[in-house]
Amino acid sequence: MVFLCAVAAGLRAQVPSAAFYYGPEVPWDELAAFDMAVVEPAQAPVPPPDRVGQVYAYVSLGEVLPSRDYAAGIRSEWILGDNPDWQTRVLDLAEPALRDYLIEKVIRPLWRQGYRRFFFDTLDSYQLGVETDTERAAQREGLETLIRRVGETFPGARFILNRGFELLPVVHRYVDAVAAESLYQRWRPDSGRYQPVSGEDREWLLARFEEVRQRYGLPTIAIDYAPPEDRAGARSIAQRIQSHGVVPWVSNPALDMLGVSNLEVVPRRVLMIHDVAQDGLWERSEMVRYGLMPVQFLGLVPDIRYMGEPMPAGTLNGRYAGIITWFNDDTGVPPAFRHWLARQARAGVPVAMVGQLPVDPGDPDAEVFGLRQHPEPKESPRVITKAPGIGFETPLPALLEVSSPISADNAEPWLTLRAGGEDYMPVAITGWGGYALDPYVVRSILPTISDADVTDRWVIQPLDFLRQALKLPPMPIPDVTTENGRRLFFVHMDGDGFPSLAEVRGYRYQAAGEVLLQEILKRYPVPTTISVVEGEVARTGLYPERAEELEDIARRIFRLRHVEAATHTYSHPFYWYEAAAHPSETQGSEGALRLAVPDYTLDLERELAGSARYIEENLLPPGKRVEMVLWSGDTNPPEKALELTRKAGLLNMNGSDTVITESASTWTLIKGIGVPKGDEYQVFAPNQNENLYTGEWLGPFYGFQRVIETFELTGEPIRFKPIDIYYHTYIASKKASLASLKKVYDWALSQPVNPVFASDYVKKVLDFNRMVVARQGNRWRVLGAGELRTLRLPEGVALPDLRTSQGLAGYQSGGTGPYLHLSGGRASWQPGTEGTAPGIWDANGRLTAFERDAEGITFSLKSALPLLFTLQQPPGCELRQNERRIRPVSREGDRYRYRSDRSELNELRLQCRP
Repeated sequence: MVFLCAVAAGLRAQVPSAAFYYGPEVPWDELAAFDMAVVEPAQAPVPPPDRVGQVYAYVSLGEVLPSRDYAAGIRSEWILGDNPDWQTRVLDLAEPALRDYLIEKVIRPLWRQGYRRFFFDTLDSYQLGVETDTERAAQREGLETLIRRVGETFPGARFILNRGFELLPVVHRYVDAVAAESLYQRWRPDSGRYQPVSGEDREWLLARFEEVRQRYGLPTIAIDYAPPEDRAGARSIAQRIQSHGVVPWVSNPALDMLGVSNLEVVPRRVLMIHDVAQDGLWERSEMVRYGLMPVQFLGLVPDIRYMGEPMPAGTLNGRYAGIITWFNDDTGVPPAFRHWLARQARAGVPVAMVGQLPVDPGDPDAEVFGLRQHPEPKESPRVITKAPGIGFETPLPALLEVSSPISADNAEPWLTLRAGGEDYMPVAITGWGGYALDPYVVRSILPTISDADVTDRWVIQPLDFLRQALKLPPMPIPDVTTENGRRLFFVHMDGDGFPSLAEVRGYRYQAAGEVLLQEILKRYPVPTTISVVEGEVARTGLYPERAEELEDIARRIFRLRHVEAATHTYSHPFYWYEAAAHPSETQGSEGALRLAVPDYTLDLERELAGSARYIEENLLPPGKRVEMVLWSGDTNPPEKALELTRKAGLLNMNGSDTVITESASTWTLIKGIGVPKGDEYQVFAPNQNENLYTGEWLGPFYGFQRVIETFELTGEPIRFKPIDIYYHTYIASKKASLASLKKVYDWALSQPVNPVFASDYVKKVLDFNRMVVARQGNRWRVLGAGELRTLRLPEGVALPDLRTSQGLAGYQSGGTGPYLHLSGGRASWQPGTEGTAPGIWDANGRLTAFERDAEGITFSLKSALPLLFTLQQPPGCELRQNERRIRPVSREGDRYRYRSDRSELNELRLQCRP
């Protein structure tokens, strides 16, 4: 009996996962988590390069919609009849000419587009148009011939069949799986209702499925239907389907949502909607300045749109974790948007409203939100109830306001105010999500004797509010601050002031770039990203008479092995939107638009790819290339600039102002990791440079040392950011500022860090945006590109069982974590017992290889510094390399600490006795 149970469990473990998505805006990354994914090619004419040959294209062989692009070529004599349920025409596949037509006009174009796998639907539709056994046999033979010809004409083509059980004896060698609709619940298009499947129909289909599995060894898939808002019901149906050894896919009738299989993706995208219409201004909105950080810290990926723009098409359930509106004004909201928002709430998509209400409580469309309008208060309100999440960084003011006189039905109030017998509820968690209305979101604090900074502070605890309002389930969170348990550390420099004349003893009247080279870059050989402004150092720039000197300094800097190259543009735009709009101007509404490079009209391609070419052709040694653009000026590039950067093969970074300090200790001064702009993405610098710590370079010039406060406050007790020493070349021009920079380096190198290049960090942020997190039974599964290697475990997510894990090198519990260490781009695990298996606890380098077996782990590490690493090492384990035992330098319980003078160690083996 034990053996039979083990075999059955093994078979279940081998059952693949499947997804069917026919909607627009195909979620390619999420679909990649499934073993088999079917898309509607009309929604995705060309799959992404990394998905070519990996997804199945939907093809209806037995019916055609009149709207299909190939329908016009279907001759009348090829039509058997109509299917009124779907408004389609049934095809006569006994016609050889029709089979030829479908191969040439349907299959071949899809093959050219990159599709190599096909889901053949409507294989039994001919039953609607035939009456005799002879006619049925002719249709079946026509289908067999057509499918076999597709397999022969296009070598390597693979198929999933929708039913077509009777075709398998002839075509099974081309088939990967057999699907059928409606095992437990069907959709009736004639009545517009969901309907349970009868026991008799279910038993018949289960018998067919069993025959397919036993006779042909093929997996079987049941496609069932459930309302989008009933996710729990969909999960229940999926579990019942799976209990029969059948792969489930439970979705809505349009199949335009991410449904539930034996694997369920945890949606990470969140729709963030603002009411600032103008490009260049919405990037400075409260939603971006304050909202991005908590959203991204919770592991969510923002999709930012203006309320007047088209909203995402298709059904959002399964693709989006929820919707956040952050409006400054409750007037001027388009009725179409209000109607759309109410429809999403009715469909069960969580909605969090921040700032001002996007809906009118009196509008019939808003009934789903259960908001009640109250009279404006005639007297100052008083507090009746206040949740722990209110007064997070600042107490409520003595004089309370009610900007929106509402309450909500069936809500959990975070703040209740009473005035004149009326109860007002400006902050609440509701069944559909929640809302937090001004002025109880962020509040401005005036300067005091002890605090000279005017700052905004959170009234609500933003992480708790968003977690509850969006109904977020506990999940492993991709983390860009850490790798192998250590805080990431890198350095990047904007090239401004490279020609500045130094006031430092021993370097007077030499260029700041020379001081930087001698006093910083040679002294601190850590990964550093250096940029130059072409218009400052080149012969075509502002200082042609000094170009020879400045270019020589740059060449000597870029020859250093620990320096990677970036461009800080050609003419250093100060205001990107305005400069791009007025390319021939150098002065604008707020001052200089860019450097006044002689005989130059601003051109975005020249600024970006052009300046990178100049650096590569004139300043870099062989084998090096420019890796990235570091944005200049207001660091607010338009989407076009981001597009040109990406197409030039360059990464990008800079922007946002993380400047939290002891005197301004507020999360409002911790910004997000980046911002989407249309189809492009701008990566923010983790923190700010010396300009903001030195009064915009007016003094005190030693002020940059206060960035250490920023590093500390963004590192503990919550690790919000990596350590990024970010400065301009001109910091090396003054004694005090140079001394402050050395102090910052010395502090950073005294911390347990993992040094990387800025480009490595940018790649992690981009990987954060694409990483997929999913559940499969009691196992977690993650899928990424392999750049981001850390997952943070919030409360509610257990530590893993390393013994049965895949792609996990170890974990570090406690501290600011727990953190899971990935060995590559894919990982899966189930909960386990802490400390029972060997693994990496921490390391100051990157894993370049990792394998786990029953007797230990084998791994390789590479760092920019001499290696330091700690292993979780159960009793009876020894670390060896080439049979040579490596002894630890210290031990704490089952954690053994190792040190090497080398920065790279390969094929280390932690061998454990069975």
